Amino acid sequence: MSADVEAAPAPVPATAARPRGVVVTGAAQGIGRAIARGFAEAGSAVVAVDVSPDLAPLGTGHDAVVGDAGDPDVLARAVARAAELGEGLATFVANAGVTSPGETVGYPLAEWDRLLDVNLRAAFVGAQVARQAMGPGGSIVMVSSICAVQGFAARASYCASKAGIEGLVRSLAVEWGADGIRVNAVAPGTVATDMQRAMMASGRASPQRYLDRIPMDRFGEPSEIADAAVWLASSRASYVTGVVLPVDGGWAIGGLPARA
Repeated sequence: MSADVEAAPAPVPATAARPRGVVVTGAAQGIGRAIARGFAEAGSAVVAVDVSPDLAPLGTGHDAVVGDAGDPDVLARAVARAAELGEGLATFVANAGVTSPGETVGYPLAEWDRLLDVNLRAAFVGAQVARQAMGPGGSIVMVSSICAVQGFAARASYCASKAGIEGLVRSLAVEWGADGIRVNAVAPGTVATDMQRAMMASGRASPQRYLDRIPMDRFGEPSEIADAAVWLASSRASYVTGVVLPVDGGWAIGGLPARA
């Protein structure tokens, strides 16, 4: 090579794209844990949030924040950590929830308030905190329930909280749509979780009574709810907002059964 000819610079090695930051509340067990795992398997950096002291990160590149999913300070820490681990905050999943069945007459108001705080208020606060850290392309996914659209005796507080989630989803989707933020929900039917097993063990409904209402004749798996949540947050659902996606084995549309 001639001395007066400058050598071409060495090519810069390609670097892998940074993962997308995701926060999942109520992520210690059940559907929440499955959703957190689903996002991790899809390549996101996941920060799990739960009040359980047993909460643990999903592994290297992920983290966990122990605390109340309705506490703005706890959520702000989780959102900041997800943005640090990933390329900003891409998705916030409001999953934290509890159930507390009981006859409406005599139902303790303190229990009503607790259930609405965990199931609905925390989702609203989470959306507030997450929105401040999101840019265009961000996604919020909330977890509703078949109970939002079906009447379940002795579950007035739970049904009301989940119906509130669906109204919240539609309102936020309209309010933030022009900013490129999508807001959707997944609505599970009967899913094989510890909480559902405890409900059936209470004697309020047998497994067969549930199965009699499900056209697919089986309970769902937490991973099936996770798959729907991951899809709603992905670029494959980029024109989907304000939607509540039932994942219920056909319960919500069931009419007469196929067999007598």
